[in-house]
Amino acid sequence: MTTSTREAMLGSAIRLFRERGVGDTSFADVLAASGAPRGSVYHHFPGGKKQLVQEAIESAGGYVAANFERSEDGPAEMVDRFARFYISELERTDFREGCPLMAAAVAGAKEEAAVPAANAFSQIHEALTDSLTGAGVKKPRASSLATLAISAIEGAIILSRTEKSTEPLNQTRQELHDIYAAALP
Repeated sequence: MTTSTREAMLGSAIRLFRERGVGDTSFADVLAASGAPRGSVYHHFPGGKKQLVQEAIESAGGYVAANFERSEDGPAEMVDRFARFYISELERTDFREGCPLMAAAVAGAKEEAAVPAANAFSQIHEALTDSLTGAGVKKPRASSLATLAISAIEGAIILSRTEKSTEPLNQTRQELHDIYAAALP
């Protein structure tokens, strides 16, 4: 029962949430995907599936949010990097895996998934808003542009998965680039 077993279980949970959603992923699925022994479930996650879901989404959210908190990148580059990351992920997984935060946000009343997803989206929004205000965009407009980017990219991920094409995400990436370029002083 090592830390690597725990990390493997978290990584497998995130991958399965991206592919199937939170509600359609069981502990048995996570064990099979991670190769962890059955006894490791409650050793590493004594709170059961609720704890696993919460920690997996917090981990995924932290990873995504950290990509938006790179101060050396400007806001347009941050958004572009986010879109390019999902373009490569969609291609790598043959359009099977989307955003784990989105999967958690739509998990219904499962607070263990929705709350960490909401927190992560808030972190992303704040980082992007801060980057825009740091580049000279007024706060209300910066907040609106951050909302637009997050919403557009998440929606484009859904369309790309549905169409099995990166074209919706590429079009969204280009439009956001143009909008951000026009908004920056």
